[in-house]
Amino acid sequence: MLAAASNSKALWYLTRGTGMVSLVLLTASVAFGVVELARFATPRWPRFVVAALHRNISLLATAFICVHIITAVADSFAPIRIIDVFVPFIGTYRPFWLGLGAVAFDLLIALVVTSLLRERIGYKTWRIVHWAAYACWPVALLHGLGTGSDTRIRWAVFVNVGCLAAVVAAVWVRAGWTRTTSAGRRALAVLASSTIALGIVAWMLTEPMRPGWARKAGTPPALLASARATPAAPTSGAVGSALAKFPLSFTSALHGSIHQTDPAAGRATVTIAVRLAAVAGARLRVVIEGRALADGGVSMDRGTARLGTAAEPNLFRGEIVSLSGTDVVALLRAPNRPTLTVTMDFSIDNTSNIVTGSVAAESGGSASGN
Repeated sequence: MLAAASNSKALWYLTRGTGMVSLVLLTASVAFGVVELARFATPRWPRFVVAALHRNISLLATAFICVHIITAVADSFAPIRIIDVFVPFIGTYRPFWLGLGAVAFDLLIALVVTSLLRERIGYKTWRIVHWAAYACWPVALLHGLGTGSDTRIRWAVFVNVGCLAAVVAAVWVRAGWTRTTSAGRRALAVLASSTIALGIVAWMLTEPMRPGWARKAGTPPALLASARATPAAPTSGAVGSALAKFPLSFTSALHGSIHQTDPAAGRATVTIAVRLAAVAGARLRVVIEGRALADGGVSMDRGTARLGTAAEPNLFRGEIVSLSGTDVVALLRAPNRPTLTVTMDFSIDNTSNIVTGSVAAESGGSASGN
């Protein structure tokens, strides 16, 4: 019933989109590179085909990474400077995780430059740099998990875990294909790659996917307190009291209903109203307006959300900044309160119009993605 979103936040969407595409392309490049090093070939996949795919995908990944960097710097919300792109760990916005991105980019630059000068610097030097450049991929993966605003969204979880699994599978293929390596070393490669992958997944589940990560990652306090904030309006005593009691970080199951208007002039509105099990009396309402699609969904032009209680339903109000299928992210604001980043994962029964799922909120809004 929901469809992909599009709105005016072009730089933010470009930064997030190119970041995720870059990770997928880097993953494919590394996987083909690892398999090629194992001298993998079949009648349908000659070795020169694998080598060509590795080279061309690497060039395409470099182009997407450049666009990702340009849009991240151009977006005025997060304080990312040109120097932060090249010099790691000196920035003010999530310095460690942004610094990992700089490290990955520096490794990529070294790989591109040495590849262009391969005939001048010699094969041995090029190969040493090429091997070191493989570290670009895990560093880029951690950079995305640490800085990205999509890390907790279901589709992003699938992409990140899928990329991790693809590289591990490539290592396994190489370990099994390289007959000159002893069985003990092959087993060690399989065990080490599997352990590292499971460790990354465990860390992802316990750190960046948990509420409060924005603060822990090093988001500047000013952004945590007033991310794209609008001037606060005076509040009554009752509303102020309700705001003071409302939690700023929580995870909860949800249950409610969904309603979609009949398309008029090709447009429709989807309204989702749910209760939160873990926050006493809490109500969440999402309204999505846009072009009606042939399959019954809506391509969002505008989306709003509000969070509060039965007595004060508009404690927090704001806009939807990400919509992918039934995964929704909204930035909600209230007078004299930090902005809330609210991530919703809906499960919709179109027969009964019942909505279930989960919602997570954390203090601190961010419009900068991967």
